[in-house]
Amino acid sequence: MPFDQAAKVVHEPWYLVQLKPGGLERAITNLARQGFESFMPLREETHRRAGRFKTSFRPLFPGYLFVKVPDDNRQWRSINATYGVSRLVALEAGRPTQVPPDFVEALKLGDGDNATPDTPVALRVGDQVKVVSGPLADQLAEVEAVSEQGRIYVLLELMGRYAKAMLSATDVQRTEPSGL
Repeated sequence: MPFDQAAKVVHEPWYLVQLKPGGLERAITNLARQGFESFMPLREETHRRAGRFKTSFRPLFPGYLFVKVPDDNRQWRSINATYGVSRLVALEAGRPTQVPPDFVEALKLGDGDNATPDTPVALRVGDQVKVVSGPLADQLAEVEAVSEQGRIYVLLELMGRYAKAMLSATDVQRTEPSGL
């Protein structure tokens, strides 16, 4: 790909689309048919159900979708008329608001990461951590799950047995793997 075409691809604007309830799949399919690229950032969420931890991916911005519109294709009405789409988000009357391209690229790089807003370092299931505060301080543990509220579930070895504990992500720090 020649350099000038690569630069053009980087500078194509992204816009935010508000979806109709339950319209995600329909909007993505119909936008793709019209030649528009779409992107929905996801976050990994772990929660406990029936005594087990289940991990799933949830939208970072529920009800919204990012759409890339090529510079030569400014057909706003066609996007607004797409099945599954409620409207293009516009801060000014009559013109949709462009999303900064660096913002979308940062979201694409971080897509699928299970870091939470309260987590100073992204912790993942299986990471070895050391408890740094509270009654379990200086204990080594293994991360079993990470919740979106900034809580982590760890497996500790206490008095020859393994025990589960729920801690704040700020109460632990990642260590080198050593095996529990």
